[in-house]
Amino acid sequence: MSNYELKKLAMNAKNRLIGNNTKASISMKNKSRVFGSNIKIKKLSTYDENFETKAREVIEKDALNPIREVMDMDYYKSLSGSMKDKYLLDIIDKYLACKKKLDDELERKTVL
Repeated sequence: MSNYELKKLAMNAKNRLIGNNTKASISMKNKSRVFGSNIKIKKLSTYDENFETKAREVIEKDALNPIREVMDMDYYKSLSGSMKDKYLLDIIDKYLACKKKLDDELERKTVL
């Protein structure tokens, strides 16, 4: 066995151990089992940016029902019952994260 083949085998074994399989067939679920934890990937999109802008406006004007104002009601009405619950909880989490971020920014400004 040549030195090159030995290095290649060692590199493949290492990649299998840390979950860096070169084949695209490995799923995130399998990778999380390898690492022993859940892996979450946050994707920033224009929807998130638009949501944050909308949430900031709602927070600043101190709306009576802020969650309803940041929700996409057409999308919400098109969902099934369980999906409506999930969507509502996701919106609440995003709104609270935006509110906390805004509160932190305001606190930093008042400290300076």
